Amino acid sequence: MAKSYGVAGVVVSFLTRRVYSRAQRLSSDEAELLAQYRALTESDQVAMRYLIGAMKSVSRF
Repeated sequence: MAKSYGVAGVVVSFLTRRVYSRAQRLSSDEAELLAQYRALTESDQVAMRYLIGAMKSVSRF
Protein backbone atom coordinates (compact mmCIF):
# COMPACT_ATOMS: atom_id res chain seq x y z
CA MET A 1 0.00 0.00 0.00
CA ALA A 2 1.37 3.33 -0.97
CA LYS A 3 -0.36 5.20 1.84
CA SER A 4 -0.68 4.19 5.44
CA TYR A 5 -4.30 3.61 6.40
CA GLY A 6 -3.72 1.93 9.74
CA VAL A 7 -5.30 -1.27 11.00
CA ALA A 8 -8.78 -0.43 9.70
CA GLY A 9 -7.41 0.12 6.21
CA VAL A 10 -5.61 -3.20 6.26
CA VAL A 11 -8.77 -4.92 7.45
CA VAL A 12 -10.77 -3.25 4.69
CA SER A 13 -8.33 -4.32 2.02
CA PHE A 14 -8.15 -7.85 3.39
CA LEU A 15 -11.87 -8.41 3.84
CA THR A 16 -12.82 -6.90 0.50
CA ARG A 17 -10.15 -8.76 -1.47
CA ARG A 18 -11.54 -11.48 -3.65
CA VAL A 19 -9.71 -14.78 -3.74
CA TYR A 20 -10.53 -16.71 -6.91
CA SER A 21 -8.55 -19.83 -6.17
CA ARG A 22 -9.00 -21.99 -3.10
CA ALA A 23 -5.46 -23.26 -3.54
CA GLN A 24 -4.09 -19.80 -2.80
CA ARG A 25 -2.69 -19.54 0.71
CA LEU A 26 -2.84 -16.54 2.98
CA SER A 27 0.34 -14.69 3.76
CA SER A 28 1.45 -14.76 7.38
CA ASP A 29 0.25 -11.16 7.83
CA GLU A 30 -3.17 -12.01 6.39
CA ALA A 31 -3.47 -15.12 8.57
CA GLU A 32 -2.56 -13.09 11.66
CA LEU A 33 -5.09 -10.40 10.75
CA LEU A 34 -7.81 -13.00 10.24
CA ALA A 35 -6.99 -14.62 13.58
CA GLN A 36 -7.22 -11.25 15.33
CA TYR A 37 -10.56 -10.52 13.64
CA ARG A 38 -11.94 -13.92 14.67
CA ALA A 39 -10.78 -13.32 18.24
CA LEU A 40 -13.03 -10.25 18.50
CA THR A 41 -16.39 -10.59 20.21
CA GLU A 42 -19.39 -10.85 17.91
CA SER A 43 -20.44 -7.29 18.68
CA ASP A 44 -16.92 -6.03 17.91
CA GLN A 45 -16.96 -7.91 14.61
CA VAL A 46 -20.28 -6.25 13.73
CA ALA A 47 -18.83 -2.85 14.69
CA MET A 48 -15.78 -3.54 12.50
CA ARG A 49 -18.02 -4.41 9.54
CA TYR A 50 -19.96 -1.15 10.00
CA LEU A 51 -16.68 0.76 10.19
CA ILE A 52 -15.42 -0.92 7.03
CA GLY A 53 -18.69 -0.15 5.25
CA ALA A 54 -18.49 3.50 6.29
CA MET A 55 -14.87 3.76 5.16
CA LYS A 56 -15.71 2.21 1.79
CA SER A 57 -18.62 4.60 1.26
CA VAL A 58 -16.44 7.70 1.73
CA SER A 59 -13.31 6.35 0.05
CA ARG A 60 -12.16 7.95 -3.19
CA PHE A 61 -10.29 4.84 -4.25
